[in-house]
Amino acid sequence: MRFERQEKQACGIVDIAMKNRFLGFALMTMGLAGVLASACTRYEIAPRDTAPPRTFDALPPNVGQICVVRPHNVALLVPAVVRDNRQLVGMTKGPSWFCWLAEPGIHKIMTRYGDDIDESLGTDEITDAAILVEAGGRYYLHHDVSKILTISVRWILDTAEANAMIAECEWVDLVDAPPGERILLRGEVARAAR
Repeated sequence: MRFERQEKQACGIVDIAMKNRFLGFALMTMGLAGVLASACTRYEIAPRDTAPPRTFDALPPNVGQICVVRPHNVALLVPAVVRDNRQLVGMTKGPSWFCWLAEPGIHKIMTRYGDDIDESLGTDEITDAAILVEAGGRYYLHHDVSKILTISVRWILDTAEANAMIAECEWVDLVDAPPGERILLRGEVARAAR
């Protein structure tokens, strides 16, 4: 009985929508936007309240650390998949950040901004930024998505600025990727370009 009442209510809404073309178009558009806003991706992150222990402790000998920071509350569902010299290292989505260890040398950080639908349509955006990592160095890459449909990246040179951005984010671990893609594990070191 309850189901029949809900079904009649739903049919009533559809009847009204069909009678009013504008309302019908608006409902269809909202439904489509809802589907697209879900930001389908084959990658999955697990947020944490705090960064893993020892994230900012002294680094092991002969490595540096690279962190990606995305302190923006816009484009919350749009993923940005990050690779270091083609090695999958993480992803930001919403206000988030993560770090990894890097071998001294040149690192080309490539970010693909957009979900799987964007990738299949060719509407995703790819940016890159290179850096020369030195042993013991810490480097912060800002994912700026404040313009919603685009991403820009820049290295943050001021540690205080980086820490202020980090305070607006939650740590994320990349926990799943498409078959055949290997995620750099915590404690592993990303190789420099050869």
